[in-house]
Amino acid sequence: MSTALIVGGDQIIGIKKELASFGITHINHWPGRKVGDGKKVIPQDTKLIVMITDWISHNFTSKIKQDANKRGLKIVYTHNGPVALRKKLKDLH
Repeated sequence: MSTALIVGGDQIIGIKKELASFGITHINHWPGRKVGDGKKVIPQDTKLIVMITDWISHNFTSKIKQDANKRGLKIVYTHNGPVALRKKLKDLH
């Protein structure tokens, strides 16, 4: 895995650091609060999607989930914090 998409959240510095410790070198972030976010297309090079569940609407979550399933992308659901994410990333490896 080298590219991830973080969906949701505002303060994601800790999450970015955690992803970097797992070798993810490029990170895109969609806060999910802008009107046009629901129309965005997941970047082609994305290998992993991190959904920050505390900061995203159910409709936007469903759209991302459908798009990811069509492409066979892995999704990790986490609360807004690196500690919760670390365990889930270890489970992926």
